Amino acid sequence: MLHWIRRQFDAHPVRTVMAVFAAYTVFKINLKFFAPEGPWWRGWHDQKQYLQSARAFLRFDLSPDQHWYPLLYPLAGAPFAWAPTPFVPINLACYALAFWGFHRVCARFGVGSLAAGLLFLAATIGDLRISKFWLEPWTTTMSAAFVWFAFAEAADMMFGGRRRPWLLGALLAGIALVRPADVVVGAVIGGFALWRPVLMERRWPDLAWAIGGAAAAFLPYAVLYLAIYGWRLTDYTLLSGDYGFAFADLGWKASILLVDPAPWFPGETGLLRELPWLLTGAAGLILGVMRLRGPARWLALCMALAALIYTAMMLAYVDLVPSGMWRFFNAHYFKWLFPMAALFTWLLLSWRDLRGLAVVAALVLLASFRIVPRPAMPQEPAKALAFAAPAAPWQDIYFARSAVVDARGAQRSPADYHQLWMGDRVMAIAFKRPFAGDARWYGVTPSSIATWPKGSGKAEVALPGSWPQRPVARYATKLAFGYPCWAPPFPCGTGPGPALPRN
Repeated sequence: MLHWIRRQFDAHPVRTVMAVFAAYTVFKINLKFFAPEGPWWRGWHDQKQYLQSARAFLRFDLSPDQHWYPLLYPLAGAPFAWAPTPFVPINLACYALAFWGFHRVCARFGVGSLAAGLLFLAATIGDLRISKFWLEPWTTTMSAAFVWFAFAEAADMMFGGRRRPWLLGALLAGIALVRPADVVVGAVIGGFALWRPVLMERRWPDLAWAIGGAAAAFLPYAVLYLAIYGWRLTDYTLLSGDYGFAFADLGWKASILLVDPAPWFPGETGLLRELPWLLTGAAGLILGVMRLRGPARWLALCMALAALIYTAMMLAYVDLVPSGMWRFFNAHYFKWLFPMAALFTWLLLSWRDLRGLAVVAALVLLASFRIVPRPAMPQEPAKALAFAAPAAPWQDIYFARSAVVDARGAQRSPADYHQLWMGDRVMAIAFKRPFAGDARWYGVTPSSIATWPKGSGKAEVALPGSWPQRPVARYATKLAFGYPCWAPPFPCGTGPGPALPRN
């Protein structure tokens, strides 16, 4: 039996992996995509927007209010928009493309078809929560496929093999069109792929072909975009820009998303507790850059820089918070990184290099630091403010268009800070700048104080109570070090106050 399985992976790796994933898809969805009520994600906000856009494309409706998200993923689902879940076949195709690229990258590091297939399956459907990111409609499914296939094309160019710069250019443009924030990944991949042929070997036609491939992907999209929106930015783009990125406090954000969010977000857990093999994957990637030589080293460095820059951007994104990581499935932002972590965990074990133990130990020590709250001094800026909680459901508090006005001006929830229900208190946690003195909380905010773009929070929510309110407590930050909170027996607890209820 094992010999037959190995033979199938060696002879037909993509077909074999796809057979497993297709069977898993049918099993998990339980044939609900054929039922009128559709699967479990039907009522979710993002998925409703994808479906609305796909159905609008099917009837050639180019009204701007029908198309919220970037167009490529809904457009791909348009031919199947008559079905309750038009994105199942698209997700299957993207999964196949992602594995095809992953398999080719694995071969460059000497990993065989069987190991590549098992690693990809383990990193994508081995964990129930992660598998949902590939089953449910998310634009990251298409971008992950383009990223991995672009890695494979770039590897061919780095190793002096088959050159298809036109395809690489089209893939890099596709990455940016599907998810504009992922343009940084495409920039890293393109830079490494074209460095040798263009800058060292002066193969200017390769650069021309890459630009031509990108233009061939971009121009039809631009025509469609102009037909829908004209020359203005979309509401989604304006909303994303309103959230923006906060790089000044990247260490704190890394602490609450990766290591231990519980002191600030009770009941939540960091990525390292849920997926500890991400740390060994990072160690393997660092070791690969250290020990590999020639094109393999350049490929490992390309993957490492793409992962590092992308992770830093996502950590800095204001709307990525611990309370949404698993409750609202925002961990899907990282799903193209999960197969990379599985691959380099495997290589770390395969190489049996003692330097790998040193790298793992260094990363464990680094991940033993965390940033925790402490009472703020009277004149000290505060990272968080506590207010008396109004009599309102936690969802209303979480999504309300509230504002905190202090000596430096107004900060808005959820664009500038996030507010959480914690029993008899509401905790306002700053993301863009600390709260200054003389802070007052407006649960209902007059338009003269602050305004929000379309789609930010819930405009219909009006929190009950007398406004404004003064904080009952103020908190600053403190660097702590100790046994890793993400490692068994998980000694740090769940933090102060009750956790937000799960969906």
